[in-house]
Amino acid sequence: MNTSIDTRRLRCSIGWLGMLLPWLVVLITWSWPGSISITYYSYLATGTFMVILGSAGMLLMNYKGYTKVDDIINTITGIAGLLICAFPMAYKVAGEYIDTGVLGLPSNISGIFHNISAFLFFGLLSFNSLFLFTKSSGEMTKNKKIRNIIFRVCGIGMLASFLILLIPSSVLENKTWVTEMFALTFFGISWLTKANCYPWLFCDPKLK
Repeated sequence: MNTSIDTRRLRCSIGWLGMLLPWLVVLITWSWPGSISITYYSYLATGTFMVILGSAGMLLMNYKGYTKVDDIINTITGIAGLLICAFPMAYKVAGEYIDTGVLGLPSNISGIFHNISAFLFFGLLSFNSLFLFTKSSGEMTKNKKIRNIIFRVCGIGMLASFLILLIPSSVLENKTWVTEMFALTFFGISWLTKANCYPWLFCDPKLK
C-alpha cells in the first residue's frame, strides 16, 4: 500500500486554510471582529479558529521540504501555530482578566505567549517564502522565475502587513483583523504558488 503524502495537495491545503480563516470567522460571527484571535472567545467561532489554525499547524509540522532546513523551519512554524491556539490572547470580563487556554493561565499571561507565537509564526512564514521557496535544484524555468517574484512579494507583504497596526484605531477600528487578513492572504498565495498546481500561478506541471 502506498502511504506517501501528496505534497502538492498538502501545500494547497495549507494555502487555502490560511486564506479562508479570516473570512470564515466573519461569516460565522456575522460581524467584523477586532481580530481573528478574539473569536476564540466567541461561542460560534471558537471551533473554526481552533480547527483551521490547528490543522494548518499540523500540516506544516508534517510537511517535508527538500532539505533539513525546510523541515526544521516548517516544524517550528507549525508548533508556533499550535501555540497560538493553546495560548489565547488577553481578554477581560467585567474588567478582570479571565483564565484561559490549555493551562488555564490568566489571559494577560497567556496573551504574552500568544503574541510571541504569532510573531514567530508569521516571521518564519515570511522567511520560508523569501529564502526557501525561491531556491531551485536545477535550471530555472521562465515560470519558476515568475514564481520567485511572487514568493518575494508575498514574503515582504506578510511583514509589511503589520504596518497597518500603526494606523490609529479611530481611523481603522478592526486594524488587527485587517492586518491578519492581508498577512494570511500573502501566506496563502505563497503556498498555493509553491503547490505548483495552478496554471494562473505559473506552474510547471511536470515538477513535483
